[in-house]
Amino acid sequence: MKNIIPQENLVVGALSFERAWSAVEIDGKQYDVQWQGSCGSYSASVPGAALFCKTEKTAGGIRLSASVKLEKAVDSFKLHLICLPAVELDHYAGCGAKMGRAQIIFFPAEAAIEGYHNCVFTRNGKQTVFSTPLKQSYDSGFTGKVSGKLLLDFKYTIELAYNDLTDMVFDPVTVETGDAVALLQQYAENNKETERDFSGKPQYGWNSWDYYRWTITEDEVIRNAEFIAGDPVLCQHVKRIIVDDGWQYCYGEWEANCLFPSGMKSLAERLKKMNFVPGLWLAPSIIEPHCRIAQWDQDMLALSKSGQPCLAYSCMKRFGFVLDPTVEKTRRHLKALFDRYAGMGYQYFKLDFLASTMLADRFHDASVPRSRIMRMLLDPILEGVDKRAEILGCNYHFYNGNSYVNSVRVGADIHAKWESVKKNTAFVAYMFWSNKKLWLNDPDFALCRGPETSDDPDLNRLRPSSVFILPGSDYNPAGDFTLGVMGYEEAKVLLSIVLMGAGAVNLSDKLYRLNEKGLELARKVVSAESGETAIPLDLFESSLPVYWLQKISTGYRLLVVNWQDSAAVIPVDWQRVGRKPSQVREFWTGSISAAPDAAELPPHSCLLWEF
Repeated sequence: MKNIIPQENLVVGALSFERAWSAVEIDGKQYDVQWQGSCGSYSASVPGAALFCKTEKTAGGIRLSASVKLEKAVDSFKLHLICLPAVELDHYAGCGAKMGRAQIIFFPAEAAIEGYHNCVFTRNGKQTVFSTPLKQSYDSGFTGKVSGKLLLDFKYTIELAYNDLTDMVFDPVTVETGDAVALLQQYAENNKETERDFSGKPQYGWNSWDYYRWTITEDEVIRNAEFIAGDPVLCQHVKRIIVDDGWQYCYGEWEANCLFPSGMKSLAERLKKMNFVPGLWLAPSIIEPHCRIAQWDQDMLALSKSGQPCLAYSCMKRFGFVLDPTVEKTRRHLKALFDRYAGMGYQYFKLDFLASTMLADRFHDASVPRSRIMRMLLDPILEGVDKRAEILGCNYHFYNGNSYVNSVRVGADIHAKWESVKKNTAFVAYMFWSNKKLWLNDPDFALCRGPETSDDPDLNRLRPSSVFILPGSDYNPAGDFTLGVMGYEEAKVLLSIVLMGAGAVNLSDKLYRLNEKGLELARKVVSAESGETAIPLDLFESSLPVYWLQKISTGYRLLVVNWQDSAAVIPVDWQRVGRKPSQVREFWTGSISAAPDAAELPPHSCLLWEF
């Protein structure tokens, strides 16, 4: 970044900015930026734009703040404020835009990087943290690719698309070195808009989705609720029943279908009589093509590049338009919808597919930056709810901040499969810093079922991925995808990660078909103390953390995981833990033993010690 860094040969932790530079793209044309200035104030010009940047030193590095004045509005503007040459690294970890997008990469590797809000580079034990404010004024993020030991083409970019804006002041980006865990924890503290009380145990629940998906019925909701109410342990800790996708006529027509013959108001009343908090899933911005809004009220829909309503949403071969919240009529519709369901007694809303709104190219009010669109969607929802319900943001862009949501999905869709457990753990691990500070992290479901833990003849009857098989297709293994093949030890790993995350805990099995082993897992996970959010001790030196340390009221929990496909002897570094106790109690079995210096673990298993 020529002439922008106010110190020659600046090095911040793992990174040198000696050969860094800036560039601009305007409607697809790229220009190098030649900064001029001194004493932390710089400017540059390219055809069609004047650029400005201020720099200031921080305790651990540097902060850059940029702005731009365009001669006229453009369709596409990108400021690559920081571009780095090839960097040799040992590790990269970074936040994603939304759930299931955090990355943990141990070098050497081959991978593409797409990060937002914060990321951590590690080399020779030194960590460098990039960060931008959580609540964004304009879209910004980090991109690059990993090849072997090198990070290539790394850029920090601010961008706009299809806006009428010409004068913009961008959010600052900070580059600091230090203890990355402490820096990320401080990042969460610095980015709170709304203070929430997380001192008590979160309200745990049961959700219909993972087992039933679109086959859920009113009778099955009640049967699981009755089972929970009749179980001496579950009834004390599972307080919320959430009806997920499958209750409605279609996305956009939020009326009960024939599988819920009594209607949703009646269901809420029945659940309340059983002393449960009723919860409901909606995808508030999705409008399926046969919905009346899609047929009659296309002025409420977001637009394609050409300006026509577009099928921006696609999932599991279902397609939909998305609502445009810059339209007043849309906002009135959303407020009325949530006022109605909160009035029926629903006290928890899981709002899904929120990010799909942003897949549209254009919105009717071109003066609204894209980073503010989702807030305009959520504002009337909160007005309709009027403090009568909590909000879970699912597929929620983190750049909207923490004032709209009580909890946020950070994990991708979990399944009762080992591959899914491994994949989801990375997302839960990296997002440790946000839990019980900004919101309650939702890792997705706490699943217990599998061949060893259930006596269900329909355990793997569902074949949700058969929608991807087309006429004339060659054999596609995806069509045989099943949801309940997790082993007993693998289930303990998943549930241990849920406990370490210290966030939301939602069961999602057909509970009355779990056997005693499965029920014991469910009872243990919901009755355990929530604790503080665990720190993955080797987060910045591994592809999946093996060691997790959590503070609880009576001391600590230490989780040790064998992610390998073979048995392994895993050393325990008690110095890193902070102290070595004389003995430990294994959470899942209750056995007490002397604290070992190594753990011999079967494949896909863990030990969760309390001391």
